[in-house]
Amino acid sequence: MRLGVIADIHGNLPALEAVLARLAGLSVDRIVNLGDCASGPLWPAETVQLLRARAMSHVRGNHDRALGAASPDGLGASDSYAWRNLDAEARGWLGGLPFQLDIGVARCFHASPKDDDTYLLDAIEGGRLVAAGPQAVAALLGPAGAALVLCGHSHQPRLLRLDDGTVVVNPGSVGNPAYHATQPSIHLSESGAPHARFAVVDVTQAIAIEHYAIAYDWERAARRAEINGRADWAHALRTGRVSTSR
Repeated sequence: MRLGVIADIHGNLPALEAVLARLAGLSVDRIVNLGDCASGPLWPAETVQLLRARAMSHVRGNHDRALGAASPDGLGASDSYAWRNLDAEARGWLGGLPFQLDIGVARCFHASPKDDDTYLLDAIEGGRLVAAGPQAVAALLGPAGAALVLCGHSHQPRLLRLDDGTVVVNPGSVGNPAYHATQPSIHLSESGAPHARFAVVDVTQAIAIEHYAIAYDWERAARRAEINGRADWAHALRTGRVSTSR
C-alpha cells in the first residue's frame, strides 16, 4: 500500500491543489491528512470544501479543534479569521474529526499520542525547532504498537527510525512553511523555502518514504495574506522564513 501523507494545509488552497495534482500521478492507494486544515488568513472555506470533496482520511489537528468552538471568542488571529469564514457545518466537520486513525500498519495523529499540541519529532533549542533525539521521541511515543507512525504539527519534514524498528514520519507542511509560536515557549519553525511539502510512504514490503517539496503559486497565497492584513504570513509564504521585522 502506498499512502500519500499531507498535513498542516492552513487554508492554503493553491498549495493543496498543487499537492493533490502531484499525488494523482504518484499511484497512491490512499491519502491521509494529518490535520490543521483551515486556520490562517487564506482560503479556509474553499480548502475545507476541497478536502471534503476528495476521497481521503483525516485526523484532527489542534487548530481544527479550535475551529470547532461555539464562538470565535478567545481565538488567535488566524483561527478567528478562519472561524468567521467557515459556516457552522464546516466548523462542526473540523471539530468532529478523529484524534487518531490506524490505517494498516500506520498509526496517524496530528502531533503526539498524548495530545494534539505537543511536538513528537521536534524539540525547542535556542528559540527554534530542531530534530528531537530518538530517546526523547521513544519516551513520548511509548509502546507504539504500530510499525509506522505519521504525525504533523511542527511543519518540519522529519524521518526517524527508533531502536524498536518503529518508523516515524512528518511530511512537513502543505501550506505554511514558517511560523512564530509562543507556546510552550517562544520559538520559530522555518522550512527555509516556500515549497509545498508532503510525503509518500510505501508499506508494500519494507517501509520506504519519499519526501516532496513542490512549487506552486506562492505569490498568489502571499498576496491573499497581505489583503487580509497578515504581512507576517506573506513573508513566510514567499520565503519559508519568519520575518525579522516582527
